Amino acid sequence: MKNKTADVVESSYRTYYGKLFSALFSQFGGNYVSEIEDAIQNSFYKSLKRWKPNQVPNNKENWLFIVARNDVLNQIKKENRLQSASHFRANEETENPNEDLRLKTILFLSKSATVSSKVKVIFILKNIFGLHVKEISECTLLSQDAIYKSINRAKKDFRQSTKNANFDLTFEQTAKKDIEIVEEIFYAVFNIGFDSFSEKIKSVINEDLCLEALALAKILSVKFQRVTTKNLLALFCFHLSRIPAKVKQGKIISFFEQDRANWNEDFIKLGFHYLKKPERLNKFYVEALIASKHMTTKELDIHHWNDIIILYQLLLSLSNSPITKLNLCYCLSKAQRIEEAKALLKIVENELPNEHIYLSLVKANIFTNKKTLESEKIIDQVLKNINQKIRREYILENMSTDF
Repeated sequence: MKNKTADVVESSYRTYYGKLFSALFSQFGGNYVSEIEDAIQNSFYKSLKRWKPNQVPNNKENWLFIVARNDVLNQIKKENRLQSASHFRANEETENPNEDLRLKTILFLSKSATVSSKVKVIFILKNIFGLHVKEISECTLLSQDAIYKSINRAKKDFRQSTKNANFDLTFEQTAKKDIEIVEEIFYAVFNIGFDSFSEKIKSVINEDLCLEALALAKILSVKFQRVTTKNLLALFCFHLSRIPAKVKQGKIISFFEQDRANWNEDFIKLGFHYLKKPERLNKFYVEALIASKHMTTKELDIHHWNDIIILYQLLLSLSNSPITKLNLCYCLSKAQRIEEAKALLKIVENELPNEHIYLSLVKANIFTNKKTLESEKIIDQVLKNINQKIRREYILENMSTDF
């Protein structure tokens, strides 16, 4: 019975953390970020104790909000006894807002001129999407220690930068660079969900997280009508269309071996609906093109892979990402351009940590044909770093990188 209650609380954590943080941040502001974080954690801890089987509140979000809000108020009262009691009563009378304030909070935080883009992204991934430090580390390639330091620094910086700022901003006040940060955040969140290494889920996909990123990106697109956001939505839709075919009978099915009849046609159509050629190329457009070409080609021959290589080279000119280089390495190997792949791989090895899983798998794939022992050694090292059952089984059975 306790396990059932814990499952409800765990799912609620993902669903409500960001909404709770945004609602409390709108009331209390950047001065009390630490208190808000502690209060939300305490509210979930209390839910574990009080939500008995068959006695879970009908409105879990409202229950968590009231408990967390009262916790923040109690913390403030203890720290500053001279504050007016009427201030607290005013807050106590505030009901849980029906409006989802996450996008507004993200845009508000993105406007801070004194906080770096990297720190903003890390802070928002944790507090708006409830991501764990380990998950953020995997998508940002930063150490967990560096992430903890960034989060602590962000609290101090946001406390200063938002002290006299008006949270009740209008969307018209949002600058282009702020929207670009938000797009990057949604991109990171979606990727974490679509390729999850969480041991707590049986699949390799956290579909709820993907759909959260999609839903907020849709709102962003409606508000600002940016082509970059539409292309981001196109990329999301192409990936989401493959979810029904990505796992079958508890086993991962590689992209290039999936039964296309199981792909979601509605998402594919929606992807092409959103796909718009921009006046100026952006990475979301090129990535969406790559996904669409993979999904519409009839032959995965060398000609196809050379076309994809051209797109990845174009993508590199827009975003000098080691992950993009790694994907290019893989495509070069599929096009039988092994020496080029190895040369680029040497560069990537200096940019990614040795234990990076996909780096190891691409290396193993390139060396599979000619250096079987080296390939096996690499795979053994990868398996030491993976605890997720479904992914371990896939690697053992296929020794391939076709995720």
